Amino acid sequence: MAHPLVRRELTELAKLFDKISMCTHCGNCKYFYEYGALENLAAPGCPQGDKFLFDAYMGSRGKIALAKGLLSGRIDFTDTVSHVLFTCTTCAACRSMCETDVRDYIIRIFEALRYEAWRAGVEIPAGIKRWRAHIAVERNPYMEKHAERTAWIPREIKEKLPKKARYLYFVGCTSSYRQKNIALATLKLLVNLGIDVTVSEDEWCCGSPLLRTGQWDLAKEFAEHNAQLMEEHGAEAIITTCAGCYRTLSKDYQEGPPDGYKDILGVGFSGKVIHTIQLLEELIKKGEIEFVGSFDKVVTYHDPCHLGRHAGVYDSPRSVLNAIPGLKLIEMKRARQYSFCCGAGGGVRGAFPEYSLETAAKRVREAEATGAEVLTSVCPFCWRNLSDAIQMIGSKMKMMDITEILVDIVKPRSK
Repeated sequence: MAHPLVRRELTELAKLFDKISMCTHCGNCKYFYEYGALENLAAPGCPQGDKFLFDAYMGSRGKIALAKGLLSGRIDFTDTVSHVLFTCTTCAACRSMCETDVRDYIIRIFEALRYEAWRAGVEIPAGIKRWRAHIAVERNPYMEKHAERTAWIPREIKEKLPKKARYLYFVGCTSSYRQKNIALATLKLLVNLGIDVTVSEDEWCCGSPLLRTGQWDLAKEFAEHNAQLMEEHGAEAIITTCAGCYRTLSKDYQEGPPDGYKDILGVGFSGKVIHTIQLLEELIKKGEIEFVGSFDKVVTYHDPCHLGRHAGVYDSPRSVLNAIPGLKLIEMKRARQYSFCCGAGGGVRGAFPEYSLETAAKRVREAEATGAEVLTSVCPFCWRNLSDAIQMIGSKMKMMDITEILVDIVKPRSK
């Protein structure tokens, strides 16, 4: 129930009034800090604040101050307020530093602010509005045809995919339409390992772009459709290579606030969702992956925000990388919960591409400083943004998904 002294027309934001009131505006959210044995990690954490510098943009405190002002009626939605809201990558760096009881609700508050911005009729970034109509028809935000969603699968593999299987590979929009290299490496790897897997011809966008950008009115239909796919294919679990899909299918579909949107989506989905890297780690630990080659390169790993800070998966990628013969893993200064965002999330890549790539370039420079030859990750959206930044600044680093590293050095199981 909304507090009696807040603007009740801001329905979703008003529900969070008690949580919003818990922010003490201490400023811890603005930077990363960790007191280690030798030195303190004192570095920018918020890519939005690192770009725009004004306090309203830095960490959670500025945006929560906006929420308080909007709820009290002291300020109103304007195009300037909208710019503050939609330049946030929702990376949750601020949440990792927060020490008050608002912490768990920070991302939900940000996304509720965006939901209210749509309803208030203020200026929404053109790059986001551009795909709103398309996604409702073709079920992806990339302005592509739904009928071409599985066009990346080679005929010789597609013909052998069963209708029903133990695992359903939920490919995601980015891998289906842009980073087909990751989709193909993943499917080839799973098939070579003898995994009983299939791919749906009627997969829709998981809804992450809609939820992250406040378009909750459209997201429900997508969740309802995708929630039926496991049963249709007789699958025990969903596998996804996309960090955003993993977060959405495992949390948004299945949990209520603060981490999920079950209260909005209302789907009765309780399926097992695993990221590809978790399955690979399990197979390696069981001794079910045999290597027939090595990867003799120095590698550094980028933690995707949706897999790391949003879902707490930090060890699995490192466990797999450390098991690869010849590979030497070197960590960046900002890693794990202190990882610096690639700049693509929260609708920022589509809405503000120059700022998004600027952010990615900062991350690439940090990767270069490790002396690594290869920058790797386990998210096609991160892959795309970091790869584009590598080209933009003329870096000699090579961007690879971990599945791309593995696919040619894992021994196929005999049929």
